[in-house]
Amino acid sequence: MKKSLIRVIAFLVMMLLCTSPVFAVTINTGNNGNNEENSNKVIPGVTTLELVEKKLCEIPITDPSNGDKIGEFTKELTSFDAEKKEAILTLTVKNLMENEDLTKKNLEVFFVLDNSYSMTKTYNNKVKTDYVAEAANDFTDSLLEKFENAKIGLVSFSSVKVAEGAVYGTENDAKLLSGLTNSEADLKAKIEDYKKDQGTYTNIEAGLSVAEKNFSQEENVARYIIVLSDGVPNLCLNTEDTLHYSGAIATATTKKLQDLSAKGIHMYSILMGLNETNNKVPGASLPNGADPNTTYGQLAEEIFGTPESPIVPSVGKFFHIDYENLYDTMNESIYEDIANQKDTFIKDLVIKDYFPKEIVENFNFEYVKSPNIGKVSEKVDYSDNSITWNIELLNAGEVATLSYKLTLKEDYNKEIVDKILPTNSKVDLEYNYENQKKQETATEFSKIRVRYVESDKDETIKKDPLPQTGNYVTIIVLVSTIVIAVFAISRVYFFKKLK
Repeated sequence: MKKSLIRVIAFLVMMLLCTSPVFAVTINTGNNGNNEENSNKVIPGVTTLELVEKKLCEIPITDPSNGDKIGEFTKELTSFDAEKKEAILTLTVKNLMENEDLTKKNLEVFFVLDNSYSMTKTYNNKVKTDYVAEAANDFTDSLLEKFENAKIGLVSFSSVKVAEGAVYGTENDAKLLSGLTNSEADLKAKIEDYKKDQGTYTNIEAGLSVAEKNFSQEENVARYIIVLSDGVPNLCLNTEDTLHYSGAIATATTKKLQDLSAKGIHMYSILMGLNETNNKVPGASLPNGADPNTTYGQLAEEIFGTPESPIVPSVGKFFHIDYENLYDTMNESIYEDIANQKDTFIKDLVIKDYFPKEIVENFNFEYVKSPNIGKVSEKVDYSDNSITWNIELLNAGEVATLSYKLTLKEDYNKEIVDKILPTNSKVDLEYNYENQKKQETATEFSKIRVRYVESDKDETIKKDPLPQTGNYVTIIVLVSTIVIAVFAISRVYFFKKLK
């Protein structure tokens, strides 16, 4: 009986061992892309995203005619999370212009008028100076009537009268007939005086210099010069080469126009006598070595360029006209340009944002803020790895924005680890202002880097309890059964022994 009891107990113990817990052993399966424990509760090597350089990308939006800044484009990294491995970038376009009341605008305008002897000649039975006086008088009326704070001055230019001992090529070749004033009566009287006193030769540079010196020194003033002549200059300042066209005189005159334009003075140059363009210049009037077949038209282009393409760098607008066109040129083209409000909107904006191949292949792209103005492509165009944002019209003071997120993919290419990656490769910006198109490009952007660190600890067996293959309810029942069975057998054995 004793042996039978031992056999039963041994059998039950073996059954207990067969159903006892078996501990699971796991191995490091590598990075799961989220820096989290994997399904087996194993912490793999860690991937993070590092911000190497935060850089603001800027593109100024300028008036193509004069370079004035009218808006700006910026692109910046506005949010970065190393653990989530994501970067948010925001694109912003601003129109910096404001609508203004032009009638309050401060204006200073100088007429710089040729009064050499050639201006006393007639064209179509009308003296050339009469064409000038008529156009200047009406321009004065219109400008002073529209603008409360406009002032006009008057300078004439020609050489001093021929006399023994006369010195050419100084500012004495020009005369200040009227300083800046808003008196229509005074100006008209001075314009009439201009018709009465002529000199011999043409020194445009002297006239421009006298006008420049008589502008005010006040701030926030728009300044203009309207220079008018019936021929190209044969005198300039500070040179021994006098009474010649072309050469040093042409160079000095052009440089003066450029200098004034660079100082912010708006230049309008009018050359009358378009019908004489193809006439050849007398050989005696050309410097040594000049082409004897040079025409007056070629001399004009040497100084001013052409109406379609003024001399570079820009010296403002140039008009080469016949005398009867002077009135319309001054009172329509030039007056409208000064008096009418310029556009305060920017149109046809196209922002094209390009991504490096490694960014496109290893990062997910999604918009986090749709554009408040305009439309953007729904996804990356993989033909050139770009997105395109179109804005038809950006009005004065408006700000357009959009944002997108780059997130590292779980299955990224390990070859990019530790490699510095620019978030973008370039941005192209196109726009249209005052019917002039312009394009700019930027190539400076924030830089990021993928980091991966393998675990240096053996974490294949966790300190915390790991999942077990046994069923705890079954174990409890089995142990209880063994205890009861042992107790029952013991009792039976005991009672038999008593008998």
